[in-house]
Amino acid sequence: MKIIDKTYQAALFLIYYLIKVVQANVYIAYDILTPKALSTPELIWIPIKIKTDFGLLLLTNLITMTPGTLSIELSEDKKKILVHSLYNDKNGNVIEDIEKIQSKIIRLTT
Repeated sequence: MKIIDKTYQAALFLIYYLIKVVQANVYIAYDILTPKALSTPELIWIPIKIKTDFGLLLLTNLITMTPGTLSIELSEDKKKILVHSLYNDKNGNVIEDIEKIQSKIIRLTT
């Protein structure tokens, strides 16, 4: 049963991540095609809940592969990650999205 559950969690995660990548691509394309620049770049320290090295590797790679975000540095104690966000807002949506990805990775890797 564990294999079935992990396969199901992996499929859900893949669908979720692909939707996020398409949304990010559409938003960046819209920003490029419009005359007004919408970007508000910022560096953000985001707390990490993931404990496994594989989970951290997966998280940093997924952040970097998503258009508009880039993982820059992992703190020495592996409790925070520095992320450059091209489209940051004051509502904390970038942090919320990365925390959702973290929770899905935790379910997938534990």
